Amino acid sequence: MCIERSLSPKMSQTHKFVCRASMSKVVSYLQWAKCCRDNLGGKKPLFINMDETSISFHYVRQKGLVVSRHHLPPDRTHNKETVKTEDAKAHISFLAFFTHETDVQPKLPQIFIGNKHKFLLGLLKGLAPHTPHNFLLWREESSWNNVALMRKAMCQLMKNLKDLVATHQVILVLDCARCHIHPTICTLATRLGIRLLYVPARLTWLLQPADTHGFGRLKHRLRKKWLDLCIQSSSGQVSHLDWLAALFEVTRKLLCEVQWRSAFESNGLLGEEKLGHRILTELEWGGPRLMISDILTQDQLKVVLPQRTKMDRSSLFKWAMPKAAVKSKAKAKPKAKVVPGGPISSRTRKTKAPALD
Repeated sequence: MCIERSLSPKMSQTHKFVCRASMSKVVSYLQWAKCCRDNLGGKKPLFINMDETSISFHYVRQKGLVVSRHHLPPDRTHNKETVKTEDAKAHISFLAFFTHETDVQPKLPQIFIGNKHKFLLGLLKGLAPHTPHNFLLWREESSWNNVALMRKAMCQLMKNLKDLVATHQVILVLDCARCHIHPTICTLATRLGIRLLYVPARLTWLLQPADTHGFGRLKHRLRKKWLDLCIQSSSGQVSHLDWLAALFEVTRKLLCEVQWRSAFESNGLLGEEKLGHRILTELEWGGPRLMISDILTQDQLKVVLPQRTKMDRSSLFKWAMPKAAVKSKAKAKPKAKVVPGGPISSRTRKTKAPALD
């Protein structure tokens, strides 16, 4: 992140160092994206950004008008917002999928992960009529995403896009969360025909469409919807069923009504020539720069991924690596000669030669 300039020489040097580190990450990221767009064999590039965010069951202590009980009229009473502690701390994980293709967006899966204490069987049954066809509710031991659920989400993604595999190349954009950079994720992506693209560590706020354009809008709309439901309720309470049904409706409208192409363009995924003003300003670039389409070197990969990440470059870029030459078959070993009175083969047990008359 580029900090503001300071009159202090030491602060100025720190600013240049931070910009230089961010610049190398952004250059590697843009080169990786361009490499994914090339060599498609006639297919169209389909960038899909998947990221997790936490959804609360109760939006308490929001900013707004604060009324003191000492300044209320005589016939008014001061009512506090009553909420259970378990509801105030309860959250579910939302695995959101964004793409720049408007007609493909409704086909993408939108996954909500909740534990067994919040996703009760009766609640899930009541939510069935309010759940869109591409929304999935996963009832797990924990509400957090993990490697196993990540692999399951990737399989679900390709299942929903099975009709587009012949004409589109899926490029999955992920951040460097631990459950995203597991070796099995790379292996599964190769088997499913997915090209992986990782956003550099600590730069998701600048380069990832979900963070730069998606989740902020979603959280703003959810807070507004929560207040509307509280006002409409006679008791001021919102049931879990009503809230989740409203959550699905708000999320569906946001994902399908907003065209996310501008987010992917400004973040450099669809071409570095359309890089947004925000990135250019943060990196102090006077304008877009031309990138090469070569696969990343091992040193560039270390810049993008977190430290101590064990990621095999050959498996990650297997789709771009030249095919190895087919090894010639080994020549068959000559058969062992049969010696009179000797063993029939080298694998048989030795026997004594018969006595001669």
